[in-house]
Formats: sequence, C-alpha cells, structure tokens
Amino acid sequence: MGPFEQIAIDYLIDATRTLDEAASRFASAWETGECVTAEDLSRAAVAQHLRDWWQQVMNQIDVDEAVDIVTAIMESRRAAEAYLISASQLSYGELFTQAMAQARRQAARQFLDSTRHLAEALTGPTSAGRSAPATGPAGGERRA
Repeated sequence: MGPFEQIAIDYLIDATRTLDEAASRFASAWETGECVTAEDLSRAAVAQHLRDWWQQVMNQIDVDEAVDIVTAIMESRRAAEAYLISASQLSYGELFTQAMAQARRQAARQFLDSTRHLAEALTGPTSAGRSAPATGPAGGERRA
C-alpha cells in the first residue's frame, strides 16, 4: 500500500467516525427526548456526504483493479467540482430541502479541500506559484 492509499483510507475512516458520532448524538437525543438541533442534523448530513465522496474513491479502486488510487482521487475531484458547478443554488422549496442541498455542497467543498495537496503533488503548485497548506482529516495541517 502506497502513501496515497493510506491517506485515502485515513480520510474514509475519519469521515466514517465523524458520521457515526453525529448519528449517535442525533439518535441519543431523539430517544431521550432531548432537543435535536439543526447543528446536530447538519453535522450528520455533511459527514454522510463527505463519507460518500471518500467511499466513491475506494469503490473505483475495488471495482476496477486497473484504477490506481491517484486516478480514483482525481476522478472523484472532477466529479465534486462538476457537482459544485452544476448544482443549482436552491432559493425555493422547503427549508429542509435547501439545508440538505447545502450539506451536499459543503461536503463536496471539504472533499476538494482535503484532496488539494494530493492534486498538487501530481500537477504542481497552485496558480499563485506556491503550494497551499493541506489539511488532515481533523482539519490540522497534513504533510503527504
């Protein structure tokens, strides 16, 4: 297993852990009659969508063994970018629908932010001529 595979696995594990924690918090509050806040629901929704982006990377590798981790990450980055470009900004409909669409956009942005350093390692530094600091699963700086 190479360094890119381990990074992808770490992000998938972290996203899964975050989703499990958010879902547990939500379920516990629901069962005990505590107030379930919008923040609780938002955290769970964003975590679910972020985990889906990382699972998409791993699925590409598992389904087609000819696809390496770098290709899978780059293809998923392109899909996330395309999603953000094509996703309409909802200004109509129910607030819940708008909130879930926002969670999906937020997760796509987080996925792109967390994979930026991998893309730069393959394509070179940012257009400003310098590499942007990469963040790890917990948001701190990460070095590949």
